[in-house]
Amino acid sequence: MSDLLSQLVQFTSATRLYSLRLGKDDGAGEFMVEAFAASEGLHAVGVREVIALHLDASVPLKTLLGQKAVLETSLSDGTRASFSGLVSEAAKLGSEGGFARYRIRIVPWIWLLSQSRNSRVWQDKSVIEIVDDVFTEYAGHADWSWSDEVVPFMQAVQPRSYTIQYRESNLDFVSRLLAEEGLSWRVEEAPSAPAGHRLVLFADSSIDSSVPEDATSASALGGEGIRFHAGTAREEQDSIQALAARRSLQPATYSLLSYDYKNKQAVATSLPTRHEFGGKEAPRLESFDSPGQYAFTNAAEADHYAQLHLEASEARNKSWQGRSTVRTLRPGTRFSLTQGPLGNMAGDDAGLRNFCVLSVFSVGINNLPKDAEEGLAELFGPIAALLEECIGACQGAQQQLQGKNRPDSLNLAAQADLGSVISQARKLGYANAFEAIRLDVVWRPVLADGTGRRLHPRATAQGSQSAIVVGANGETTASGSDEIHCDKLGRVRIRFHWQGRNNDASATCWVRVVQRAAGAGIGMQFLPRIGQEVLVQFIEDDIDRPVIVGALYNGQGEGAAAPTPGGASADDQGQSKVFAGANDLKASGQGNSVGGNGPTWHGGSQDNAGHRNPATQWGIRSKEFGGNGYNQVLFDDTDSQGRLQLKSTQSGTELNLGHLIHTADNYRGSFRGTGAELRTDAYGAVRAGNGILFSSYKVQHSAADRDPAGDNAGGQALLKQAALLGKSFNEAAVTHKTVALAVQVGPQKADASIISDTGAPLEAMRVASAGMVDSASDEVAAQDLTSANTRTGDNKVPHTTSALIGIAAREGFGAVAGQHLQWVNEEAVSLMSGHDSQQVSGNQFRLHSGQAIGVLAGAMAAGDGGIGLQVVAAQKNIDVQAQADAITVQARDQVSVASANASIDWAAAKKISLTTAGGANITIDGGNITVRCPGKLTIHAAQKLFVGPDRLDVPMPPMPNSVCKECILNAMKQGAPGVLV
Repeated sequence: MSDLLSQLVQFTSATRLYSLRLGKDDGAGEFMVEAFAASEGLHAVGVREVIALHLDASVPLKTLLGQKAVLETSLSDGTRASFSGLVSEAAKLGSEGGFARYRIRIVPWIWLLSQSRNSRVWQDKSVIEIVDDVFTEYAGHADWSWSDEVVPFMQAVQPRSYTIQYRESNLDFVSRLLAEEGLSWRVEEAPSAPAGHRLVLFADSSIDSSVPEDATSASALGGEGIRFHAGTAREEQDSIQALAARRSLQPATYSLLSYDYKNKQAVATSLPTRHEFGGKEAPRLESFDSPGQYAFTNAAEADHYAQLHLEASEARNKSWQGRSTVRTLRPGTRFSLTQGPLGNMAGDDAGLRNFCVLSVFSVGINNLPKDAEEGLAELFGPIAALLEECIGACQGAQQQLQGKNRPDSLNLAAQADLGSVISQARKLGYANAFEAIRLDVVWRPVLADGTGRRLHPRATAQGSQSAIVVGANGETTASGSDEIHCDKLGRVRIRFHWQGRNNDASATCWVRVVQRAAGAGIGMQFLPRIGQEVLVQFIEDDIDRPVIVGALYNGQGEGAAAPTPGGASADDQGQSKVFAGANDLKASGQGNSVGGNGPTWHGGSQDNAGHRNPATQWGIRSKEFGGNGYNQVLFDDTDSQGRLQLKSTQSGTELNLGHLIHTADNYRGSFRGTGAELRTDAYGAVRAGNGILFSSYKVQHSAADRDPAGDNAGGQALLKQAALLGKSFNEAAVTHKTVALAVQVGPQKADASIISDTGAPLEAMRVASAGMVDSASDEVAAQDLTSANTRTGDNKVPHTTSALIGIAAREGFGAVAGQHLQWVNEEAVSLMSGHDSQQVSGNQFRLHSGQAIGVLAGAMAAGDGGIGLQVVAAQKNIDVQAQADAITVQARDQVSVASANASIDWAAAKKISLTTAGGANITIDGGNITVRCPGKLTIHAAQKLFVGPDRLDVPMPPMPNSVCKECILNAMKQGAPGVLV
């Protein structure tokens, strides 16, 4: 034991292959490297497990975590190569006496990203800007740079319109983001950097600025390049001992298809490789991918991504796996192979001997004295077994760090002959296994989930989320009437609940809103308003492709049930009082006691003392911008009280169907009736281009038996009665030589009307109302309408053949006007009654006619008192005038003219003649009186006086002399009754 300690005390970095410096160690080397194992790769977090000895067995492990660590390796030319990083894990493997064996894990600073998980949004940012934003959070340890070719390379694509990191480690997010864009990183030493190294992000592995030459390859010692040579301790330069090619069949063509919904066109591309991926019999495989709508802004961008995927396959078609003792070899460097078998294969093309290193798996064992090595093996176990554990620890750590985002460059450890590597390291102190590709083949990262070969190959969204709709400036509260903020495509902006802590509160994008029905000129449209909470899903589970699928209520109602401690009922808590204030005209309990938005209809108050609504009311309600008005469709499914309401608060316009009650939001009020109600405080109109029927005649309407909608049997029966009545009275008018009924004979042409060339108005209307159309064929139905078909049949249903408005009242019909009631038409008006008709006027009654007025009374029988026609003026005079011709008063029997209180005056401008059928006559003509009688003239008088002439002048009433000549001429042409010709 004492001999071992004495040997370890003499252990210095000047005489040994490896040394380890931690923190601000000046190089005295408190930790003595015994061995190490490392796994590194492009686009990967390298892990270096160092087994070290320390003379203090009580080193506090927590003081080691986070320290800068530098593992230095002595090179063949006497210089040292450094591998720096941060200590992420430390463990004491055993101790004896005053010293102990430790295991220290060293990682690059990018490992820190794996320990941070975040959710945030970037809008209209390039990948470079996003990665810089993430890395800036680690400014105390981070150092990074972008290779010169990255900026022009990224100009081929537009900035990312919307990028989300959600519940994802910063490392996973950056790794997949760079892989999507064909970018990768390597690690190089930078003594001035906080952690001693720099992360270099590059786009093209075939150029010198991205992939520098390995120090051993560039060294003049032993000649330029790295020799293919056996590895021995006496060689002046490290060399490569084994190199083998590995080929795999890859897709030879990459095809991409997306759809540009803005320009309504497909964006597609298909790129074949120029390489020979196999022999003559090898199939040329195609990889086709459709990464979703609007994945590319144009065809050039689609070509860009197809080229990235193709290059990823080309880089994996042929790779080289080797084993070497090159201590400077690390991923992201290039070397030139000399003195190897490839020289003959390459011929004069030196470029085929240049390689880019993808990954390196290395093992180092310090050159301890043999006695010390054996003593340590006896105390703590053999170093070979411990190295195998360290190798497994490296692989496990990398799998845990990057998981599905683990690059395939780390697959080397599973393929390499690790036993040979360890065996060679035990002989020479160092050995590695590496993977490389030709330098002229561009390498693209491919992650375990396929990122790099495909866009969005796996889900990055973990189910649905909710978000808040925001305005143009990210506000969640509407200003005045600006309650909706949308674009021309009907998209709105949202902010997720987890946004804001990373200065991304204003990073919102336009998000489409799912509609329950949508199509060209069809569908429905609901746009959530500012401040509403919405449910968000993601197209193809891509976190960067959100879509709104619905809105959510997120408030707590004013009358929400409070906790009921001690077994108390809800009523005891006073909640019912909130709802008790509602009535037919007033709502209550509709506010939100805890923010958000609560539903208009709910089941929070079922009792009769409250809203009387056991959640039976539901529907759709909108709201006017900046006000309280709304439009709604309300369904009420209360048992045996079904109700439907279509309502707008604008002018109190409503259509109520079913069980009619008063309502005030959630409150179900008092009974108002049953049936249907259509009302408005403003103007209303009902239009039907082919006719409309209003009827109080019931028809069958049940599940088992339903009459046709146009059934008007009651109205047609009344029209038939009217036609018979019209015919009878028209015949009576003709018999009694008065004016015939125009609706019966035709007002302008015999047996014709406006709606029919073969029927007078009354008959034409009866026929039109009895129309029948085909129910099986629209074409035949149209023909039936044109031909005014009235024939019935199995497939015939009633339908008016003219644009009629029919009103059929089973018991009574009232047309009442507070001011005026007008009846106007073009052809004829008929008012018919099977019994009595009355026309009563509170003031004057006027009856005007352009031609004749026919009044026929007693056509069937005389009225009360044997009177056929009675004209009575209760007050003042009766004035009957014939202003253009004669008045004829005729009676079959007696004509009585009597004056109850005054006189009877007969006056004529020329002559008055009284004549009997027996031939007696008295004629007053001018100034003469002539008496004629074939028989006796008898005069009875108490006194007879015959004196000289005298004169009585009687003024004659003035008569207007205007005549409607046009009316008379038209009537004469038509032969209308009552016109003298």
